[in-house]
Amino acid sequence: MIYKYTIMKIKKLNILISFILIILLSLIVYLTIDSQFRRTIYSKTIGGYKLINYHIVGGYAHGRDFKKGSDRIIKYIKFSQKFSFGKNVMLPGIIDTTALLTSKAYTQEEFNQIQNVYIEINNITDDIYKNHVWLARAYMDDDIEKSKEHLIKALKLSKSSEEAYREIIQIFSNRHVIPDLVKSYCKDYFQELAGTVVGRIATAQDDNNFFQGNNSNFAISKNGNFKDLNIKFIGTLNNYEKYEFIFEKEENLLQFEILKHFFSGSKISIKNVEIFNDKVHKLNFNNTVIHSLGSYIINQTSNEIVFLSGNLKDDIFKFNFKEEYRDVKKIVLELKFEKLALSNKSICINFNEN
Repeated sequence: MIYKYTIMKIKKLNILISFILIILLSLIVYLTIDSQFRRTIYSKTIGGYKLINYHIVGGYAHGRDFKKGSDRIIKYIKFSQKFSFGKNVMLPGIIDTTALLTSKAYTQEEFNQIQNVYIEINNITDDIYKNHVWLARAYMDDDIEKSKEHLIKALKLSKSSEEAYREIIQIFSNRHVIPDLVKSYCKDYFQELAGTVVGRIATAQDDNNFFQGNNSNFAISKNGNFKDLNIKFIGTLNNYEKYEFIFEKEENLLQFEILKHFFSGSKISIKNVEIFNDKVHKLNFNNTVIHSLGSYIINQTSNEIVFLSGNLKDDIFKFNFKEEYRDVKKIVLELKFEKLALSNKSICINFNEN
């Protein structure tokens, strides 16, 4: 009787094992054949792991425990390298998580506690602008030459972004002699359009911004139709330039918009807007409703308006008319972009004196 019972248990166990093996084999075959399903599972797994780490590190950042936050990101990095060596799909999540922890760091000690994270990221790839800025900040207290080295690399990746210049000012304010870097701020920063908005990885591009974050382009649209853009190239900063937008076909116009990826803390001046149909209509800003998504108006006359951009880098300036202009074939306007200073004038006065 015991023997028969044992035989039945073995048969049931064999059936269960066979069933599990069949399920596993079927799943392996399905994953091998169905590439879309495989990509979906892969993407969901990576996304879930990123979300877990982001929330855990967010808790450490909120509690200002940079040591534990740093240790968690190091584990995240090491896991990603076991998964796939070098740059891989986990890197954007690592950069996002590191940026979250770094955003709460203010003191030199706090940056030093995160320093190993920056070093590990740099070992994976050295073309991340923000990581070079973070490394420059972390090295500031004990290795000023390494700090300068990373700032130079950051400027090569994006000459127009402000973060590296802020660290240059920070180093100079601590009485370090860095003439080449100070020159890059005093001479280049206010004139520089080169580069794009800094993304998480790659060089300095971010596909989520207008024109992939290209600082040299802006556009106008008509009647809120953002699929039909008239794009222009910005030649210089600090001076008014005239731009002419000629439309492929005439169109009735109730409003037009200016779209641009703006520098944070920049000043945008617009004047002498003219609308062409069978006549030339000079737009009176006192009879026009003008507003934006995130900028501020600091001055206005009947033919000129000046905006100050905030932290919302992608912005849209909207010009709504009180009456419809029929059969519009062209808009002409003058526009000027200016970068505002990151420090008072003494840094450049002292530089010029030396």
